[in-house]
Amino acid sequence: MLSYVKSNFLRLKCRLQKNSIENLLWLVNLIPSVSGSSLGSNRKANVPFWVVSVGLLTYVYVAGNVMFQLKFAKSPGDYIKSNVNVLLLLLTYNNCYWWLRQSALLRKVLKQVKENDRLAKESAGHFEIHEKLLSVVKKILLIFYGSIWTDAVFIYLPNRVDISNNHYCMTPCVGMEPLSATPNRQICKTILFIQEVILVIIDLNYQTLQLMLISHTATMYRLLAEEMQQLDAPVFDENRYQGIKTKLPSLIFRHVLTLDIIKNLQSLYSFPMGVNFGLNTVCIALFFYLPTEEWIDFCPFLIYCFFVFFLYCYLCQKLIDASEMFERSVYACGWEKYNIKEMKIVYIILLQAQKPIELLAADIVPINIYTFATTIQFLYKFITIVKF
Repeated sequence: MLSYVKSNFLRLKCRLQKNSIENLLWLVNLIPSVSGSSLGSNRKANVPFWVVSVGLLTYVYVAGNVMFQLKFAKSPGDYIKSNVNVLLLLLTYNNCYWWLRQSALLRKVLKQVKENDRLAKESAGHFEIHEKLLSVVKKILLIFYGSIWTDAVFIYLPNRVDISNNHYCMTPCVGMEPLSATPNRQICKTILFIQEVILVIIDLNYQTLQLMLISHTATMYRLLAEEMQQLDAPVFDENRYQGIKTKLPSLIFRHVLTLDIIKNLQSLYSFPMGVNFGLNTVCIALFFYLPTEEWIDFCPFLIYCFFVFFLYCYLCQKLIDASEMFERSVYACGWEKYNIKEMKIVYIILLQAQKPIELLAADIVPINIYTFATTIQFLYKFITIVKF
């Protein structure tokens, strides 16, 4: 038994120390694979997980909120807290729909991402830069994953399972009254615990996967820019020029592959990202309507919504910055010293690189740091006017 625990600990340590796309996907897929909703499996293999998830979500949240608002809600604060549950319900339904609807395209994107990473890793002289940039991606994922799970374990789950004090204004376990009797109380707490753990798994892993794909794509763009810029040299000899002629087709292929990944990411996340943006904004606004003494109960919602919203915008901004860096690198690659054939190749790359790269929420709202700043500014003004 001790040797088994030790071997698993060493395997986990090795996974966390290595910086590779395989380990990043393992980190994202760690909890889904245990819960029965692995990224690599098809929809049929995940049917039991989704049947239980949607069934419990509907029973606990839909029935619980309807019953509370019809029979027990009295003050505006009760309706606000109950509507926060409705927002969480819509957010989770949106993520459930995405997991079920986009599984085929997701597998295609994951295959493209692995191929892009393999080609970048094989590029001569850039292995250390590749490792360093993936290390940054891993740290972002670990900070996000760790902070949200810590928040969930120590604040969210204990309060959600506590049926003696209805912090969240939702009728628990409709139809199982009285909840003070045994075994109704124990069964209800078990149902609530399973439901809330599943909810955290669905929402958190949806966001973690999305953040990983965006940040990894930005990393690949950054590597392309580094390699393109290094094509220039003060002295050109025949051997170096032959190396450039060999490398240019590879860079073109990787650039086209990266653009295709971005196009597929837009198809994957456009609509659900737009829904999540809207729900996160409303959730943050509703939070500040609550009395100050109740903030601690709803703090996990605020941290989750704010953290996700910021990372969306920050990482998409990094993707935009990397694409602009690649455009400048193409122009500075020393193309004026090439033959006509290679000049034409660089010209084609430059034409592609000059097209703006950005992800849009609901195909309307550009996701960048400016969007984050303007949204927070709007929320601040709105809350200040309405509440104070």
